[in-house]
Amino acid sequence: MRVPILDDINRRVFVKDVGLIWMGLALGTMGGCEDLAEAIKHRPIRRRLRTGSPQVDHDIATYREAVDKMKALAPGDLRSWLKQAEIHGTPSGFNFCEHGTIHFFDWHRAYLFYFEKICQDLTKDKKFGLPYWNWNQNPDIHSAFLDPASSLYMARSRNSMTGSWSITTAALDPILADTNFYTFGSQLEGTPHNNVHGYIGGTLGSYASARDPLFWMHHCMIDYCWAKWNLELGNNNTNDAAWVNHDNSHFVDAAGAAASATAGVTTLMPLISYQYESSAIGSSPAVEWKKTKHDYEKLEKKIRKGANIRFDVKQRIRISQRAAVSIGRPVSMQTGLSVNDFSRLLSLDPAKDRVFVSIDFAQLPATSDFAVRVFIGLPSASRSTPTDDPHFAGSFAFFGGPAATPPRAGTSEHQGQNMFLVNITETLQRLKRSQELKEGVPFSVQLVPVPFGGKFEREDTQLVLEKIDIITTPVIINPPE
Repeated sequence: MRVPILDDINRRVFVKDVGLIWMGLALGTMGGCEDLAEAIKHRPIRRRLRTGSPQVDHDIATYREAVDKMKALAPGDLRSWLKQAEIHGTPSGFNFCEHGTIHFFDWHRAYLFYFEKICQDLTKDKKFGLPYWNWNQNPDIHSAFLDPASSLYMARSRNSMTGSWSITTAALDPILADTNFYTFGSQLEGTPHNNVHGYIGGTLGSYASARDPLFWMHHCMIDYCWAKWNLELGNNNTNDAAWVNHDNSHFVDAAGAAASATAGVTTLMPLISYQYESSAIGSSPAVEWKKTKHDYEKLEKKIRKGANIRFDVKQRIRISQRAAVSIGRPVSMQTGLSVNDFSRLLSLDPAKDRVFVSIDFAQLPATSDFAVRVFIGLPSASRSTPTDDPHFAGSFAFFGGPAATPPRAGTSEHQGQNMFLVNITETLQRLKRSQELKEGVPFSVQLVPVPFGGKFEREDTQLVLEKIDIITTPVIINPPE
């Protein structure tokens, strides 16, 4: 009997924990193994952290129990709290985690999956799902993580994301509206992901961030953002074989044995291994899933197939070469565009093309206690310039530092490990409508470092720029289902 899913993903049942459910989905699709199809239907639920929900309270209690039991394991046990955290990083640097690469999503999804399996095994609760912290809807850290007597507590610089633009609807809507898998992922990592790590601070803002129990709630939210974008909003992952077949390893299963998962396998995990309780992110509302078997099979086929998504740069204009600048003062750069280039940018149809500032750093800064705001055509921009100023385009933050930047296989010419993208399409259109940008008058780009705590940890920290480009990319049109 041919099993379509296994044939399409290299005929591979990737781990013991998922194998039966994976096979069950394949056979269930063909009309057999109804008990396994039921297991998929009733797979663990990852719920949104909030108060007033008995189910969430139960999940928090189970998570706390799992953390306690992981901390009680022998130091050499690969399932122990510190050993699990060390997969991601130690106080001296990142270890195996994928940051700034095209495998940011899939590596962390597999990491969460195996961690969740360990929690289920230690607590004997096979229905347990890791909760996720929806910082867009609930910017305050849940009170369960603020009790000094609890194993979920750690000292942190802040107990809320309130005050950070990065998790607001204004920040997230354009990111979720980006239909290109690559640029969507790059922006989600550079803006909300990095900002939450740095803004909350403490251990969560360090290489050893996975030692903070809040880390797993934060990354579940990042994983849900990907799932919402992919499953609820109908966007496609890439089907590039190099991406699909990339193997994410370094993990261990519930028994402590070595485990791995390819990027292609991770795309189906929210459909077969766990499910997210839907919630709103920005203007994208919660979705009540009432799918028939036919609808489910159709969605599974779509996710498994992916699409021919690439990062195609239609136009690239270099506006800055290598330079070192201090974070203590804003940087303003004149683009020096030709009349033709500038006219082309202003005449672009935003329904067909997007314009980004692509900022590459030769190395990441030694500190990450600040975000970098990007403005267009405002040489006077400073850290006091508000984010509702019409010249404001977006922001990004850093996570890690120079020790975290060895060469990685997941990087490429268009997406280096130290590259950040800021979508300036709407800002250009807004300034064009107000006639603040006119053809024949080149515009400028400003980078304004803004400390999270009102002052920089180290005022003399330098940003070592490799290059800054203005790039245009075609909007991906999702094919009809």
